[in-house]
This record gives sequence, structure tokens and C-alpha cells, in this order.
Amino acid sequence: MKINNNFILSFCVLGLVLLCFFSIYSPIGFEKEQAKRETVVRERMKTILKAEQIYLQRHSSYTGNLQNLIQEGLLADSLQYIPYSEGQRFRLQATMELTKSGRQIPRLRCQAGYADYLRGLDAERLAALTEEANRKGNFPGIEIKN
Repeated sequence: MKINNNFILSFCVLGLVLLCFFSIYSPIGFEKEQAKRETVVRERMKTILKAEQIYLQRHSSYTGNLQNLIQEGLLADSLQYIPYSEGQRFRLQATMELTKSGRQIPRLRCQAGYADYLRGLDAERLAALTEEANRKGNFPGIEIKN
């Protein structure tokens, strides 16, 4: 009987040790995966911005439309999609800024939301990231302005 009790207690201790390990490793694993995914997303955004720069040189304004970049041969069709997002596209916004002197300056914004590229990861941590960005008044995800 003592052997069975010791075995059961050992099994419970092992279970608690594993539970502690995963509670510590989970945030670390999330952060590592987030960093990996953000690197891939940023590289794709840089490619889109390069294509937009070429479009700007040709047409004196940004297009703000991924399909136009693809039709002009400046961007491969597959690069319009946010990695890890199951088919979501990057959001582009092209505007013109009017300076005090009356000169118009083209501006571009490229965005990928946390919910898109962190899909499939811990939902609670994803919600916390989104809430924190909203509270600070930031875009909840990666945003590159030009």
C-alpha cells in the first residue's frame, strides 16, 4: 500500500512540475513565435514599400492598392497576403499631405494586425496585446508609414 501511495504522490509532483514549467514557458514561447512572425511580416512590408516607391516614381503618387502593384508587375501576387493569416491582405492607405507652403506630399501607410499574423497563438495574450495597443492609441499590429 505504501508503494502505491508513493507512486501516486510522485506522479502528482511530476504533474505539478510540468504545470509550472508550461506556465513559465508559455509566455516565452509566445514571444519567440511573435518575434519570428513579425520579422517575416516586416520583410514582406518592406517589399511592398519598395514596389510603392517605384510606383511613386512612375506616377507621382502612391497607389494604395495592392492589385495595381501586381498589375504593373511591381509585386508578386503572393506578396499581398499577410504571412500566417490564412489569406488576409495587407492594408494600404495612400494619402496626400498638404504642407503650409501649399505643396502636396504623398504619404503611405501599410498595416498588418495582430489578429492576422498572430492567428493560432494564445488568444489571451493576443487580446492583451491588442488591448494595450488600443489603450496607448496605437495601431494593434505592425504599421509602417512612409
